[in-house]
Amino acid sequence: MDAGVPTIAVDGERIKGVKRQAMGTTDDALAQTLEREARGGLWRGFSVDGDRLRTNEHYEQPPRFFTAITGGAWNVYSCNLWEDGADESQAQEQKLDLLSTLLQLRPGQRILDVGCGWGGPLVYLAKRYGVRGVGLTLSPTQREYAERRVREHDVDVAIHECHWKGFVDGEPFDAVYTDEVIVHFNDLGGYFEKVWSLLRPGGRMLNKELHFTSSRWMEITPAMVFVNEIYGETGNYRTLHEELALVDRAGFTLEKVYQIGMDNYVRTTERWLENMKTCREELEQIVAASYYKRFRTYLRIARRIFGASSMTLDVITSVKPLATPAPPIVGAGL
Repeated sequence: MDAGVPTIAVDGERIKGVKRQAMGTTDDALAQTLEREARGGLWRGFSVDGDRLRTNEHYEQPPRFFTAITGGAWNVYSCNLWEDGADESQAQEQKLDLLSTLLQLRPGQRILDVGCGWGGPLVYLAKRYGVRGVGLTLSPTQREYAERRVREHDVDVAIHECHWKGFVDGEPFDAVYTDEVIVHFNDLGGYFEKVWSLLRPGGRMLNKELHFTSSRWMEITPAMVFVNEIYGETGNYRTLHEELALVDRAGFTLEKVYQIGMDNYVRTTERWLENMKTCREELEQIVAASYYKRFRTYLRIARRIFGASSMTLDVITSVKPLATPAPPIVGAGL
């Protein structure tokens, strides 16, 4: 083992990583930029093509690898809601029903799922609530699987292999949502501006995401470096107040911040680990034993983080105003 290189132990395995510190400067803006660039692979911006390549380091695996791990009818690759003794499919549907309630979905509405994965959540919402859907993914493997799912359920959904920056559509959406996806967006303010342009006046934007409970947790650790590498170094975790400031700056009106208990994420990751163990022989044949082991290590790190107090899981719903209000007159009423 290299001397002086910090490591972290996860169930007996050791992960090597390097802590980095920002360069000193008297320019606050420059200091922030240098600090984020110095934090390993986190908070890094990439070109659209670079974003696609790095994101697909994680997602361009055979779909069976992920469907076996996530389980259930809809293969939701994010935290689910484990209420009233729910099984996997019910836990997935309870979470998706919550998103529908927060978005106030009604039959005939048109919704956009940015980062739609293998299509399960979007297909469920279209089938259960009678909405029309469009899904975006960067992965050709995900697109093919999602399109097959659309055909199987006979819903009004179109899947596009397209980066959000390049997506163009001639019909406005009633709702645009993400489910633990915007962590991969370095230019989050630009994304919110894009959503604004795609929504009709009165339309809703929803983002479900993990947030640091304090900026002090943003110090890079070997565990964070390891997890970020699993995702092609596209991690951009933020505090809640940072995200809310960008929502406001884009012109949205905050409607609701709904917090999901982290115990739900602990249980979700535990179920994924159980599924991996059950399907170990099959999964090792799909992706090789080394990647299987690496992925289990990632999930064990995630389970430990979710059981601590460094992060919250929040669903933020905001509205594009029906009309842009005029700025107040300075000194009015004096």
